[in-house]
Amino acid sequence: MLKIPGIFIVLCIINHCSGYGLGEKLIIDTDGAFDDIRALTLALTHKDTNILAITTTRGGVTETQSAKNVDRILRATKQTHIPIYIGSNDSIIPKGPLVVWEELYGSDGIGGVQDVEPKTLEDSPRISRFMTAIDAIIELSKLNPDLTMVCIGPLTNLARAIQRDPSVVGRLGRVIVMGGNYLGIGNTQTNSTAEFNFLMDPEAAEIVLRNIHCTLIPWDTSFLKGPEYSKQVNYLESLNFKTPLSKFLKAITHRAREFNIKHGQTYAFVDDIAVAVGIEPKIAQKVQKLYANVELTNGTVTRGQVVIDWLSTSYNSKNAQFEAKNLTNKNGWLSHDFVTAYDVRRINKLMVEGVKRRI
Repeated sequence: MLKIPGIFIVLCIINHCSGYGLGEKLIIDTDGAFDDIRALTLALTHKDTNILAITTTRGGVTETQSAKNVDRILRATKQTHIPIYIGSNDSIIPKGPLVVWEELYGSDGIGGVQDVEPKTLEDSPRISRFMTAIDAIIELSKLNPDLTMVCIGPLTNLARAIQRDPSVVGRLGRVIVMGGNYLGIGNTQTNSTAEFNFLMDPEAAEIVLRNIHCTLIPWDTSFLKGPEYSKQVNYLESLNFKTPLSKFLKAITHRAREFNIKHGQTYAFVDDIAVAVGIEPKIAQKVQKLYANVELTNGTVTRGQVVIDWLSTSYNSKNAQFEAKNLTNKNGWLSHDFVTAYDVRRINKLMVEGVKRRI
């Protein structure tokens, strides 16, 4: 990245991010894979959001490919005023070159459908050449106190922002994370007890959970509720309209849906839940406050798993669940809000209305 004076960075942000919308101010941090792009659609088509920036990180694909994918959905939703900032190219502890899981993601993270409109641009004016995602998170939090940050990829960018400027913790309002787990249910090939985003960078997840009270959408919730909620909604409904946006989403999710069928899995909402809760907090119907940490030990089957201090919780008979009562436990672990049930009908309605409006 080019080294640009700090005042220029701030002026760039003000130029990009002022004057658009009066709704909920959001930064969305993403790895730009097909599920993230579908989730971004919720925010990009919602009338009451003001997306200040989309930041990209390495996850299912590289941070650079992620930015290209985000640029496609910005053009598909006609939200081309929103800037994209490229972030971390590796985890806190470097892993080296990324190997893309092509059976699920395709070569580009969104099914390899390069010829589907809007096509990939190699050089988009929306992708900043002058500043990083980490700079954007820090500076936007200074200009917009209490903004909401929704993280739907590995947490490397937010962790590095905290390392560079610890005061960012006090400036952010809500931090909503799709990631982690609370029952030990995983979704990765190499580690069945860790969720993908947290396993991609366990150290980043630990830094974030140690420093910021988060609302988490754990993988367990989607895994357990996805099949159950399929009786209430048709997850494919938004893919079957004749609008360009619906056709685009259908194309980029085709490979993943075929993968789901092959492996007996449900095509359901995941990252979409986090974005929806960021837009409309009441979509989180049931929340469990728990003390949480992240397993960092190398060479174990639990690396990246979220560890819960159940013994420090108390039973809440009103909610029929165990809950943390304080900000921290005796070991200094922060309490976090784990979303364990959500309004699937509302999420589906938002998605359907969004794709129907985009002619």
